[in-house]
Amino acid sequence: MDQFSLLFLFALAILVTKSHSSFADPPTTRCSSSNMKKKKAMMIIKNPAGVTTTGIISSTVNPNSEGSTTLPIYHHHTAIRTRNIDNAIKFYSLFGYQVETKFRAGPARAAWLVNHHDGTFTDDHKRSANTNSTMKGTTRSTGTEQSKQAASRLEVIEVPSYILQEREGTIKRALDLIENEAILGMNHYALDVTSYIRSLNRDEYYGLDQFLNDINEDSMNKFGKTLRIAKKSYQKAIGNQVFELCFLYDADGCIMELLRYIKDLDQNIQSGWEPWDGTGFVGVKQ
Repeated sequence: MDQFSLLFLFALAILVTKSHSSFADPPTTRCSSSNMKKKKAMMIIKNPAGVTTTGIISSTVNPNSEGSTTLPIYHHHTAIRTRNIDNAIKFYSLFGYQVETKFRAGPARAAWLVNHHDGTFTDDHKRSANTNSTMKGTTRSTGTEQSKQAASRLEVIEVPSYILQEREGTIKRALDLIENEAILGMNHYALDVTSYIRSLNRDEYYGLDQFLNDINEDSMNKFGKTLRIAKKSYQKAIGNQVFELCFLYDADGCIMELLRYIKDLDQNIQSGWEPWDGTGFVGVKQ
């Protein structure tokens, strides 16, 4: 091989080497077929009010399965402590909850209560909902047996009497978080009753007030008890959507919110925090 040929092969080798690494190239990682690669995937999320949002989550991708990603993390249940689990079960039955399973949490009696996504309700005045509906406010199935199609799940835990230590003639209640605004941590949970109310197919207007009247009547007939309202129903614009909201106390004084979607606003409302108008939550004054 002459000198010119050697120089040509040497230059070609340098070009091939440089083509595999440049400042514009992203870092490359190697993995065997038995390992899993991590990547960021865009997930489309639909909230109960029908608002589509996109979020970047870390999902596991199997290199042997093209385009296969893991599912998002689902909310499974909210846990509530009660002084009387039987009363708690009765109260939540008014909102369609049924006992899924009973178990022990240490010395305490506990139960999972579910409100199934199959349109089945326990109250006599309730009718089956159309689970294939695409209307706003409907919680949709993921196409899997995610939590046995439970639209909502609560865990109620009965505090044993020797731990509760109620004084004779007194009944302990949860701290009133409506009155105690400086308390941090979980404040309340919310139930979206939009799809349920629409499934009733009422010809006349039927909002949260009418819904609460029916639930209150049902409670009186079954248990001889009335609902305790923490904050009466009112309308509120959140983003470009209008909702009807109200707050009430459960059997132990925990705060629960009821939410009904009303409509979308015509104008586009930017997300953000407007200056406080001086009403509502006050907080700690400096």
